[in-house]
Amino acid sequence: MRIASAALCAFAGAGLMVMSHHAIAADAVADAKAALVRYAGPQTVWLGPTTAPKPLADKSIVYLSGDEQNDISREYGLYMKQAAAKLGWKLTVIDGKGSPSSWVAGFNQAIALNPSGIAIFADAKSLQGPISTAVSRGITVIGLHAASLPGPQPDLHLFVNIQEDPREIGKAEADWAIADSNGKARVVVVTHNEYQIAATKSGATRDAVQACPGCKMLDYVNFPASEAAQRMPQLTTSWLQRFSVPIYITSVGDNDLDFAIPALRSAGVPPAQAKLIGADGNRSAYERIRKGNQYQTVTVSEPIELQAYQAVDEFNRAFNKAPPSGFVQPPYLVTPENVGVEGGDKDIFVPANDYKAHYLTLWGVSP
Repeated sequence: MRIASAALCAFAGAGLMVMSHHAIAADAVADAKAALVRYAGPQTVWLGPTTAPKPLADKSIVYLSGDEQNDISREYGLYMKQAAAKLGWKLTVIDGKGSPSSWVAGFNQAIALNPSGIAIFADAKSLQGPISTAVSRGITVIGLHAASLPGPQPDLHLFVNIQEDPREIGKAEADWAIADSNGKARVVVVTHNEYQIAATKSGATRDAVQACPGCKMLDYVNFPASEAAQRMPQLTTSWLQRFSVPIYITSVGDNDLDFAIPALRSAGVPPAQAKLIGADGNRSAYERIRKGNQYQTVTVSEPIELQAYQAVDEFNRAFNKAPPSGFVQPPYLVTPENVGVEGGDKDIFVPANDYKAHYLTLWGVSP
């Protein structure tokens, strides 16, 4: 009787453990689906500043682009030039050519122009020598995706760093895979940790996948962003060979996925069996999501024009000895269901919060 009773208790305990595991897995899926409602929802409310100092005249800015071959990096310069022109300021673009050594050379070139401010779409940690030199000469330095988190970065000598919160971006990528797979996602994470923002973003994706009981982290791969064209085809082929399908491939940037797709097609993998999840909101990502059957299913898009206008606004605050605005635009998950709104008809994230009119009103200039 005692043996039978002990066996029964053990069986009951095992059953409770299985039920508990299923409950935790169900909670992970439910939580992911709830988060996606927020990430993919409309962005109509203006969360930015409502006051600003009067713009000063005759200012010059240099924008150090991380890589002009990257859509996002290039477009920051285009939109910042437009915003700066509204204030009568001059903006010069320097191409950082995608590597830390080129960033240093480009930043030193920017210092030589003796501007009022320098904006960088490059990792600030790898530029501390020249940034310190610039600040010592009274040049304001602002980051765009230049640090782990948004906001003031005094340790990096940045007046402010402008970006969405990468922890939220990374979690949104993972949540989509968890929800889409019903808690059974098998995930590869691609990152470029020469950028601190990439390390934070990819770490959040990895952690969220590992916290999902029924999901599996297959691989976490770090290589320089400038090597995507060479690395991604080979890596994609190796993942198919090592892990088979179904598989989710996530990346800190949509640009990587451009080079994964040909390998998937060559291998004859159906799009439903290899789903690509990106970030930044490159035009190619929007086009793939809109067309469907192109492997990429979602992207977490950055509001490039809004952040370019924010950069000019933050420079104005710095030039007036005012503090940063404290504004951080929430992330936006672009899906097949919402790809046509919030600027999606133009293949770019344009929040429906009338940001341009708000900034022009703050600056006291006409549209």
